[in-house]
Amino acid sequence: MVAVDTEFHREKSYFAKLALVQIAAGDEVFLIDPLRVDISGLKAVFESDTEVIFHAAAQDLEILRRRVGAIPRRLFDTQIAAGFLGYSSASLASLLEVFLGVTLDKSDRLSDWMARPLESKQLHYAAQDVVYLASLRDVLLAELGSLGRVGWLEEEMRAYASQDFYAATDPDRAWSKIREVRALKGRAKHIAIAIAAWREEKAIELDLPVRFVLGDLAIATIAQAAPKRIGDLRNIRGVDARHLSGGADNEIIKVVAHAMESEPCDEKLPPTPEAIDVPSGAATLLVTWLSSRARSLKIDPNLLGSRADINAIYGGMPDAKLARGWRQEAVGDYIERIIAGEIALALTPEGDVAMVQNNRVAIT
Repeated sequence: MVAVDTEFHREKSYFAKLALVQIAAGDEVFLIDPLRVDISGLKAVFESDTEVIFHAAAQDLEILRRRVGAIPRRLFDTQIAAGFLGYSSASLASLLEVFLGVTLDKSDRLSDWMARPLESKQLHYAAQDVVYLASLRDVLLAELGSLGRVGWLEEEMRAYASQDFYAATDPDRAWSKIREVRALKGRAKHIAIAIAAWREEKAIELDLPVRFVLGDLAIATIAQAAPKRIGDLRNIRGVDARHLSGGADNEIIKVVAHAMESEPCDEKLPPTPEAIDVPSGAATLLVTWLSSRARSLKIDPNLLGSRADINAIYGGMPDAKLARGWRQEAVGDYIERIIAGEIALALTPEGDVAMVQNNRVAIT
């Protein structure tokens, strides 16, 4: 069993810049400088039977997936585990205070981790993030065991680890994340799809945040204006001089011209829960009940489910999260019975939303 954390920066780059890797194993803590040391050897650890403990692992796993080439086969996330005990997106500091009585010094949270040499107080701060993780994991597991929820956590961790932790977006699908593009039609949408793909490829090539290359609004306005000359770009809303430097202006004009010459495509977003037409009253009632149910179960509401998850199960989507696994056990069967009219919802004197069968028998 090992505990792992990372320090990184990503404010000015497409991919996060890894600055430090912290590892705790037994009574020892190792602080590894990835600017000087090849960390690809961690792949053997990640692919072994060793359990690797993180706190709020998503960004760490994205970074390590790129640098190491793998993520841990056996993964434990203390933030997710705490969610099954009712703690909502809890910080490591707050969990250590509650469960271990440990107070962390977080004064160096905003340090420049790319600077060298790192100061001793930075190294102390970094070590704190892993030194207590194994003990926290043990306490959380004991609490979950008393509630019979270890199986729920294990299922969630398997699903979590199966995600594709990789930062790059498929350029051909980059447009689907831009709200302003979804409302466009015909030729304008065709141009926007091409510009969004160019922006993504350019951001990856230059390792810059996409907003540094071109803003979302600029993509939509360029698509609608369909400029033919470089001079036309300068009068388009959302397009700044910085977006047109280094030959970008010429590249954008070429992308627009090519899109104008090619056949428009009939791109549509794949079906999503947000697109399901759920009566507003039903959706509001079910979301309120889901939140109330989370409180009664003492589970993080965000972990249990969202409005989109309600829409998915209401619309009968085959991959609806609330209709599978531990969530179905906790709420899914009830939601399906509520939708079918077998169970009613009533307001309790305490202000909670309770399930009632045949308008008489309360369901717990």
